[in-house]
Amino acid sequence: MGLFDKKICDICGEKIGLLGNRKLDDGNLCKDCAKKLSPWFEERRHSTVEDIKRQLEYREKNKKAVMDFCITRQINTRNYNVFIDDNKGNFTVARKLDVNENPDIVPLSAIVQCRVDVDQQQQEETYTKDVETVSYQPPVYKYEFDYTMRIKVRTQWFDDMDFRLNTFSISSDKRRELMEVEQTAYQIIAALTPNAAGMQPGMPGMNMNGGMQPGMPGMNMNGGMQPGMPGMNMTGGMQSGMPGMNMSAGMQPGMSGMNMNAGMQPGMTGMNMNGGMQSGMPGMNMNVGMQPGMPGMNMTGGMQSGMPGMNMTGGMQQNNSSWKCQCGAENTGKFCEYCGQPRPF
Repeated sequence: MGLFDKKICDICGEKIGLLGNRKLDDGNLCKDCAKKLSPWFEERRHSTVEDIKRQLEYREKNKKAVMDFCITRQINTRNYNVFIDDNKGNFTVARKLDVNENPDIVPLSAIVQCRVDVDQQQQEETYTKDVETVSYQPPVYKYEFDYTMRIKVRTQWFDDMDFRLNTFSISSDKRRELMEVEQTAYQIIAALTPNAAGMQPGMPGMNMNGGMQPGMPGMNMNGGMQPGMPGMNMTGGMQSGMPGMNMSAGMQPGMSGMNMNAGMQPGMTGMNMNGGMQSGMPGMNMNVGMQPGMPGMNMTGGMQSGMPGMNMTGGMQQNNSSWKCQCGAENTGKFCEYCGQPRPF
């Protein structure tokens, strides 16, 4: 048989047109039969003809499950929608819930893990000085984010149901859009895995593929947390203005103390919780005696009154003057805690 001879589909028996062949482990598959396979199926190239025939039988039976599906909850995203049938304990991810699309109906009990991955891209911002392009000191970056929902399941034909939550990358200055996408991710995680190990209901986690930047409320829930604790586990370095918290040690509800295992940049309000804390004390390391009215300070060196949230490795002078950033936020530090812009001098 020549290289360009037409092949026959081993499933339907029809001739396969030019560029229409989908190679199997021991045969050929036409594009029309390939369209009937599950959209989450990724092992076609390593499947046999018999494997494909069995999956197509399953796909035909799945149409009946689609028709019997009763939507009790629905979460819409930019690309796909999550449909839940609480009566039968099933869910599916699809653009439309109809027989033509034939989305896979999966038991909720088959879910192994549900999380959202955030991919970050950064671009340095510059300005022109004396006809030359100059970097800000310290450097200022513009960020874009992409969100991918990852649902791991145990089924015969696939084990991942991954899809993008946003259509286009979202700029860091579009805070409302970022918050809307993250809120949708939280809803999906809470709906599909309300009793996931290490997480309490309503505390969905985010896996930051890149370090987190100012204004990013995403969380990586590597360790168990107690209800009501807004702590975040920052596995990578943090940038200025971020109120992230590392909850590597157990904390009691209502304690807002933060353990910053990684280095911190200027303007960060994190606090080192090396010592035990009493209920109601907002993040103070009592290694050295503290004076009243000085909340949230690690007293390794002398401090002046009224300087909250600072690790004093050397003496500091008081500086409480405020300034207004071009984004409209009121600040007291060297950098805007909302957009990261340096304080003008």
